[in-house]
Amino acid sequence: MKLKSVLQGSVAIVSLMSLAACGIRPHPMTMDENVARAMQDKGTIEHHYVPLRTAQLSLEEAIARTLAYNYQMEVSKLEITQQEKQLDVALTNMLPQLAADAGYTTRNNYNAAESIDDISRERSLVSSYSEQKTHTTQDIQFSWDLTDIGVSYFQARQQGYRALIAVERRRRAINTLVRNTAEVYWRARAAQIILPKIDPMITDARAMLQNSKRASDMHLQNPLILLDYQQNVMQLLRQLYQMRNDLMSAQIQLRSLINVAPGTPISLTTSDDELTAAPISNMAKLEDIALVMRPELREESYQQKISRQDIYAQIVRMSPGIGALGGENFDSNKLLTNNVWGQVGVRATFNLMNLIRGPRVIAVAKSAIEASKARRLALSISLIAETNLSAQMYQNSLDMLASAKQTDDIGRQMETVAQHATQAGAQSGADMIRHQMAGLVAQVDYARTLAQTHGALANLYNSVGLDIVPANADLTNIDRLTAQVKQSIQAWKNGQLPDMAIQSAQNNTAPVTGNVENGKEKRSG
Repeated sequence: MKLKSVLQGSVAIVSLMSLAACGIRPHPMTMDENVARAMQDKGTIEHHYVPLRTAQLSLEEAIARTLAYNYQMEVSKLEITQQEKQLDVALTNMLPQLAADAGYTTRNNYNAAESIDDISRERSLVSSYSEQKTHTTQDIQFSWDLTDIGVSYFQARQQGYRALIAVERRRRAINTLVRNTAEVYWRARAAQIILPKIDPMITDARAMLQNSKRASDMHLQNPLILLDYQQNVMQLLRQLYQMRNDLMSAQIQLRSLINVAPGTPISLTTSDDELTAAPISNMAKLEDIALVMRPELREESYQQKISRQDIYAQIVRMSPGIGALGGENFDSNKLLTNNVWGQVGVRATFNLMNLIRGPRVIAVAKSAIEASKARRLALSISLIAETNLSAQMYQNSLDMLASAKQTDDIGRQMETVAQHATQAGAQSGADMIRHQMAGLVAQVDYARTLAQTHGALANLYNSVGLDIVPANADLTNIDRLTAQVKQSIQAWKNGQLPDMAIQSAQNNTAPVTGNVENGKEKRSG
């Protein structure tokens, strides 16, 4: 009978575990769930669009809006907050252990026992008990181990360095967004100027193509000449379509960066005057700043410090542990002489296996430090090359900008002359379109080169690791943020570099700048 009950109980337990296992296995999301999730996300995105105060948008305000409203900034901010909360948790691990406990015990008979004499093996006492059938217990226990405190201290330091790494990643995200916004802004401004000229040209080209096809159907001209003409017009149309697509994509990207709804009308107001910044000749200065300021190198340095804390923590683990403990206890068992009592004590422990494990853990930590040093040096070499390459690209962009400006001037003159010639009947409409197309291509090339030059300048300072705003800047006040961005952009255009002597405070205050000309640094007043 007992065996049957046991078997029935075992079957019930196995069945229950099987049902639980089926419940653990995840099921793919249904289409309805995916649709609901997508609609919820879309609603959240549309709700968080921040309309422009006016349709006028300067480069400084575009960058400020990107930093304030772009979701990448929100993600980096949340990462910092998460790491800081983890630091708070790590600090609480240094606190002593304080645990409260309560229990209730009952049984259907007394916990009675008898005693047997160890020598005679005879019963020495009648059966007795010292515990009631039902009783409750409460106690509060306090313990504090110095080894745990030491290990928790170094783990908290590691978490503190991880929070600083999150700050450096935020700096990198800011610099990347600034570079992207500057380049897209100038491309979008080129689109603002050129797109209104493209659509009329497309309309004229389509009309000429239709007229040519009608002439071909009526056999008014040599078919070979007409087909050659149509081929040239189609090539022009294809170039115009491609040009329009490239320019319109920049406007879409800009709206996404500054977090406004698609299709929002924007008037870009920053002048497209040529850059005043001269190429910076003091490359040694740029390389030094890059080695100090680049977030990637700082991250690697913090990672090295994190690995070093593992060494200190393992040394603590290899030391004898000394802890204090105490508690206050209560038991409702009335058969006890003292059912309320307190206790204190000191405990010393020493895990001998740590003498074997510890050196190996320390060796791994030291190896991680050496690997971090090697990565930092390899990264430093790469960043020095990147800085020199960015400076060279900026120099090339300045040369190309000057050439594109001259070509644009010639194209504008050619377009004017062609228009007069067509009006005088000296050339056909197709020739006028062709000359207009040549002038438009020159204008687009100049606008693109100007955007590339501004992007090259932003990329140069990004490769050096300079911050357009400090990593802890207030990104909620758009007016103040716009003023900060404007000041930094003007410093960039003037070739100003930060003073290396105050870099330790760069995250708290705006950097003092110096003007670099011909390899000599001058303090700006």
